[in-house]
Amino acid sequence: FNVIMTRVDDSKSMGNIERAEIGNNNNANLVIRIHCDSADSSSANGATMLVPGKVGYANNISDISAEYGKKILNTLTSTVGMKNRGITVSQDMTNWSKVPVVLIEMGFMSNANEDRLLTSDSYQNKLAQGLCDGISGVFNN
Repeated sequence: FNVIMTRVDDSKSMGNIERAEIGNNNNANLVIRIHCDSADSSSANGATMLVPGKVGYANNISDISAEYGKKILNTLTSTVGMKNRGITVSQDMTNWSKVPVVLIEMGFMSNANEDRLLTSDSYQNKLAQGLCDGISGVFNN
């Protein structure tokens, strides 16, 4: 895979339109946005995959984004052994992407246990492996 990072440190802030344009301009097969979640309840845990709804440009890529997102999420949660919170269709996630896009919430910073795990190199490696395996499953089948 040819990976194009949109952000590698906290010194550069980038908006949703700029991120989408990087994927669009490079004719990406998939844009993956990696986030961590938060909730009012400290017991919330697991991974959620957000995919675009049929809005704006995303109308043309919403179905394939959902297909890719489901495969990646299922592989990730199976590999890591974390709760699969399912797919959420977001009407405002990105309306500028012309290429398939998914946003993975990798766990909850508001959950003390998951927050601790998210700072661990070994857990980050498990998450990365789960994402890698999921992406490979999407494009190698």
